[in-house]
Amino acid sequence: MGATGNNNLPKPIGEKGGGVENAFTYCLEELRREDRDRYLTLLFAPRPVRPVLAALYTFNLECARGVMAGGAQPVLGQIRLQWWRDALAPGAENTEQAKHPVLTLLPGDPEFVAQLSNLLAAREADLNGPPFATLNDVMAHARATGGALSALAAEILGAQQLAGARAAGTAYALAGMLRAIPYQLQERGFQGRLCLPQDLLVAQNLVFEDIRADDKSAAVAACLKQVAAAAHDELQGLNVGDAAISPLLHATLARAYLRRLAAAGYNPYAPNLGLNPLARPLLLLWRSLLRRP
Repeated sequence: MGATGNNNLPKPIGEKGGGVENAFTYCLEELRREDRDRYLTLLFAPRPVRPVLAALYTFNLECARGVMAGGAQPVLGQIRLQWWRDALAPGAENTEQAKHPVLTLLPGDPEFVAQLSNLLAAREADLNGPPFATLNDVMAHARATGGALSALAAEILGAQQLAGARAAGTAYALAGMLRAIPYQLQERGFQGRLCLPQDLLVAQNLVFEDIRADDKSAAVAACLKQVAAAAHDELQGLNVGDAAISPLLHATLARAYLRRLAAAGYNPYAPNLGLNPLARPLLLLWRSLLRRP
């Protein structure tokens, strides 16, 4: 996909009949409610490209909703993700799906759509794939989801160097996977994939059922600490390069969440692992001004 950090964006996937402004408002509201972090980071992007970023992040949110819907009943998640798979298919621009607000904003050139399809495939693997065997498998998944998403956001903003944004998004994805463990395990009949791979569990003499056990908390914390260390490693020597700061701010958020988790002894059930809603935008503003995400 060519750089789109200007007003000359490619033709959207869907039709514009619903109005670009209405579609942008819809995406902003969805993100404000359910993906506050990415909502805040896109506010640091230039105004002309905010609608496309909002649509990209809302597409990601819809994919994540599909995974959540399939936590206990994978078929429900598969139905939701298949809807988006069909919406990205050639010829779908003339269907009812093309009227979805997300699709009225996203560029429709083949290379961009292929990258959206890759993001979707990574989410489909959450429903259909086996448990993670190794920490390398977890890292690969984080790069294919959060990493690819942030890199695509940087490309939309016109960046030529995408490695920094990809690293920021990967670390943010890993932090999010760690924070999601309690929510996944409280889902009755959960059949999805946790970010604690088999090799780390075996090294601590754990099985899947032990993750909930109080008497195994120290061993479980040791597993979380290794995943968190991998996230920190991803951010070592983060290169801002020519990238707009907006997608790189995922690194700021990842570090903040990982610090909270470390302070809690890597207990995923500890209270207050989130960030102060008032301090969070100030933190992002400070790091953006320094250009040190």
